Parts: sequence; C-alpha cells; structure tokens
Amino acid sequence: MIGKRWLTILMWLVVVSTVGAQTKTIELDFPTWQAEEPGAGEYWTELIKAFEAKNPGVKVKKTQVPFREYADKMTVRFAANNPPDIVHLPSRNFLAFASQGWLAPLDEYLAQTDIKSTYTRMNDEMLYNGKYHGVLVMAYGMMFYYNEKMLQDAKVPVPKTSDELLKAITATTDVNAGRFGWGAPTTEHPNLVVEIGSWVTGDGANLFKGNQYNFTDPAVIKAVDKFRAAVKNAPKGVQSEQARQLFVDGKVAMLRDGPWVAAALKKAPDATRPYLKMGMMPFATIPGGTSNSLHMPAKLDAEKRKYVWEFIRLTTTPEWQAKYTLLSNSPAPRRNALPPAELAQRPDLALINKSATEAVNLFPENVVVRENYNEYAKIFSEAGIRLITTERLTIDVMRDLQAELSKRIPLQ
Repeated sequence: MIGKRWLTILMWLVVVSTVGAQTKTIELDFPTWQAEEPGAGEYWTELIKAFEAKNPGVKVKKTQVPFREYADKMTVRFAANNPPDIVHLPSRNFLAFASQGWLAPLDEYLAQTDIKSTYTRMNDEMLYNGKYHGVLVMAYGMMFYYNEKMLQDAKVPVPKTSDELLKAITATTDVNAGRFGWGAPTTEHPNLVVEIGSWVTGDGANLFKGNQYNFTDPAVIKAVDKFRAAVKNAPKGVQSEQARQLFVDGKVAMLRDGPWVAAALKKAPDATRPYLKMGMMPFATIPGGTSNSLHMPAKLDAEKRKYVWEFIRLTTTPEWQAKYTLLSNSPAPRRNALPPAELAQRPDLALINKSATEAVNLFPENVVVRENYNEYAKIFSEAGIRLITTERLTIDVMRDLQAELSKRIPLQ
C-alpha cells in the first residue's frame, strides 16, 4: 500500500509532467532574405504573428540571410542533411533543389485547397516530375523607377523606349557631383544575371534558341551593348540593395527593379519622396518571372510537417493573398487577390498587376540550366563583371561565356 506521502509525490510528478507537455514549444526554422525588406518583411512578420496565434505552442524562428549568399547557404544546409523547416527559395533556384530530392511533393495537400483553380499559371513553375513541390509566393513584371526632378533638371522626358532610356541615363549622370543616371548591381551578385537578362528580354531577344545557348546572336549582342552603355553611368561596386538605397536617397535617377521596391519609396527621405515615381519599363517587351516560393523539406518529422503545411496554406488564403499585395506592393499569385473597387483606389497596384500580366519570363526555361541555376548564375555573373570592368568587345565576352557554359553545363 502506497503511503500518503508517496501518493502526494506521485500526484505532484504527474502534474509537473502534464504542465511540461502543455508548455512544450515546437520551433520552425524559417530563413529568408526578406526579413528586413520593406513591405515583404512586414508581411512575413504579420503572417507569423497570425500563424502563432492560431497554433499555440508553435513558434516560427525567422532569420535574415543576405540574398547574394542565400542559395549557397541553403545548398550547404540541405547537403549536410540540416534543411530549414520552412523552405523559402528564389524560384529561379527551385529545380536545383527539387532535382536533388530535397523537397517534398505537395499534391496531397494541394488537393484540399483551391490553389490549382485560383492561382495563375505561373504556379506550374513549381512542377517537377509531374508533381508540385512548392507553392508560388509571387510572380511579377519588372517596374521602372525614376526621379522626376532629376529628369526635369536634365531637361529630358520620361523615356518610353530603350534608346530614349539610354539618352536619359547619360543626361542625368554627373559623376563629379555624385549623381548617376542608372542604378544596377555592378559587382558579383545573383541579380547581375537578372539585370543583363532584362535588357536582352526587353529588346525582344533570347539567350536560348531551341535547346541551345544563343549568346552570340546579333540581337543578343545589341541588347547587351545597351546594358553596357547603361552601367557606364551607374555607381561601381554596388549590389542591388545599395543601388535601391542610392535611388531612394536621390543619388540615382533611374532603376529597373521588382514591384516590391515601391514599398521602400514610401519611406524615402522628405527631400526625395515627392519625386520618386514608378512606371512601366520603357522596353518593347516587359521582362519578368517567378520571384519566390515556399516548400517543405522531404525529410521532416510528421509533427513539424503538419505545421509547416499549415504555415504555407495560410499564405494562400484570400485574406493573406490580399494582405500580401497590400503590404509588399507585389502581385499575389491568386487571381483577383484584391477586389476591383479596392484596386481602383490603388493605381500603383493596378500598374504592378498590368506589368505582371504582360511580362515575358527572363529566366532560363531550359530544364538542365534550371537544375543547375546556381552554377549558371555564378558563371554568367563572372562574365557580367567583365562586361562592366573591361573594354573587351561584347561579342568576345559572350562567345567565351557560351563556350564556358557549354563545357560546364552542356545542354545535350
């Protein structure tokens, strides 16, 4: 027979263990390059707060990783069998991760949602071997940002064509005064590929023809020459983030960037805020593509799997698709994420949606290149730096680039 003293101790132990079970916290690791980004960072903060309120005892640990290092760091983590719980990827890198078997198929989860019927066709970029391995967060068209006062002071109109753009870039550049006509990455950075690709796509050219590299095509060379003429009037040694800040500070007259930069304009200094404008790219073709997406690692315990899907699912609901559009100033993948009446009151969002609708994908669609995109981007960026820092003929740089890629990432 158990004495009263031992019975009291046993009851106390039961209470303690029960309390301990109730207070157990599940932590979901969520690295992202957008934690500190204006607009998108606010969206993720609010989403996490709502998710944690719906799921007591579950915490999302959001951490900032610089974009230029992001794909490399995630690759190392997956290769070391230590993937994050919530996988956030630049969509251009998606196939490189999916082809390694690192991402879980989500079809059984998607079947319980309206995603396939309400998302734009861009979500099909998440297909690998006939199965969806992710959910798109955003696809977009490039936007044109310009400082109205700097253009007026230089006595040039807002450009409507790429040739007019080059004239305006030259006219607004005064290096001695610390003013530059164009803002772009001019050091090794993943977005250097995007910058060059935007000029090529914008001119109606294509870096690929059929299943082959097409870097020496005369139309491609002409477009890359325009890129080189533009970056001669850009600050040297800067990354995309620094170029954006220089534009906001009134040191750069014009900028090509995604719709998310519009959120940063609202926080510009009083001296520049009234003059910072957004419009359609002055190109014959609007360049764009898929931006970022959410995924679940293939190796994840059942308890976490449930909550990771719940986190992804929350982003896809009408409420959070609308909030994404409003907070990030970027088009959500759900069709008609904002009601027409609300959209009519936001001409900036209407413009962003128009650009996304008209955009042509600037990223490689070749499956082999997509599976090896990180290596492709590094080789391409190295050639991009040669285009910026040397006087070598464009045709020679692009011919060498094509030869290097054909050797390192053969397409047949």
